[in-house]
Amino acid sequence: MRLKTKLIIIISIAAAIALAALFFNNATAVILSVSSARLKAMNTLAVDEAVGEALQSGAEYGDFMTVSYGDDGNVSSMTANSAAINSVARRAASLAQTKLTQMSGGGISIPLGAFTGIEALSGFGAGINIKIIPVISVECSFVSRFTQAGINQTLHSIYIEVVTDITIVLAARTERVLAASEILVCESLINGEIPQIYLQGGLLGSGSLVPAG
Repeated sequence: MRLKTKLIIIISIAAAIALAALFFNNATAVILSVSSARLKAMNTLAVDEAVGEALQSGAEYGDFMTVSYGDDGNVSSMTANSAAINSVARRAASLAQTKLTQMSGGGISIPLGAFTGIEALSGFGAGINIKIIPVISVECSFVSRFTQAGINQTLHSIYIEVVTDITIVLAARTERVLAASEILVCESLINGEIPQIYLQGGLLGSGSLVPAG
């Protein structure tokens, strides 16, 4: 075989390998990008459903907080119902993790045009179902906020904060996706002056809760 022919073969093989590597890297980036976006959307839906189910028929302010008043009409104490807070947070975290795992179990559909790397073509072509392995961790905590609502009136709002940590595992690499959602649980208008110790936070004190193992 002539040297020129050998050289052409070597160059052709090298070019094919380079193109294959380029396509593989581009495909991996596309899969991770689309998967991240789809999982974030799934997470929003999963968290909304999970919190709704955890709260069941709804939540009243009195389920989580007890407010006592002094003779002067001002707030003398505010006590959080830790048992109720912990129960809801754990149930919401467990449900959100289960729902997101189920939603992502069928894989992610990615249009064929997305693999070209050309944004204008990213939505075209038949969908290719890509099986991904998401490693999901969900933490829930309650957040308490006070807002001035008028003369000697304060609006106390209680939110549940859900933080989802998702690791997308592919053959070539992994990608970590963090998503946070905050949902209003209940609120109440409180009359009278509230001591600064309650306004400065730490009122609920439930910490971050993960599903029980």
